[in-house]
Amino acid sequence: MTHMSEDMLPDASKNLLLQMTARRNVAPKRLVEPGPNEEQLNLIFRAASNAPDHECIQPWRFIVVPHNKRANLANAFVQALKHRDPNASQEQIDAAHEKAFRAPCLIMAVISDLPSEPHVPLNERLISLGCAIQNMLLMAETLAIGSGITSGKAMNSQSIRDLFYLTDHEEGVCFLNFGTVSSRKPARPRARASPSAFVSHL
Repeated sequence: MTHMSEDMLPDASKNLLLQMTARRNVAPKRLVEPGPNEEQLNLIFRAASNAPDHECIQPWRFIVVPHNKRANLANAFVQALKHRDPNASQEQIDAAHEKAFRAPCLIMAVISDLPSEPHVPLNERLISLGCAIQNMLLMAETLAIGSGITSGKAMNSQSIRDLFYLTDHEEGVCFLNFGTVSSRKPARPRARASPSAFVSHL
């Protein structure tokens, strides 16, 4: 396999590689106002729309949580916790409540297993969603917007499902958080494997 150095790449490819290597997952508590504006958010969603989609069945969707609905989400998080653990401490309840108010822009990613013709298996649908999410994260990076992915035990609790009106064929996969990075963790060496470590030939 011929190795092409980064210096040999066209400028567009260099820029893309730069965005890929620069992106870091940022904890929601480190994402503050301002979040993406309407135009920037539209670009982020346009990036998602270019993800691979076998048979064009659109197996995923995104739900934006506006600021005036954060209290509803906080209550749903608390209900989910109390259902999992009736003996949850007040500190745990407060922590569950506070999670809803982190990051100025919060979006739920939802996958659907609604039957399609021809049939598209769930693993292909999840691949499509993963590509859409990665496109969104990379677009945010180009816009100098911080991003992070979160999930957790409450993700598909009944209180969350009811709040987001998820159907029987849908499942919440994760939350996407966007905003301005207020602080970053100290840089740590990132041990990224060389392609030779995970690529073989049949």
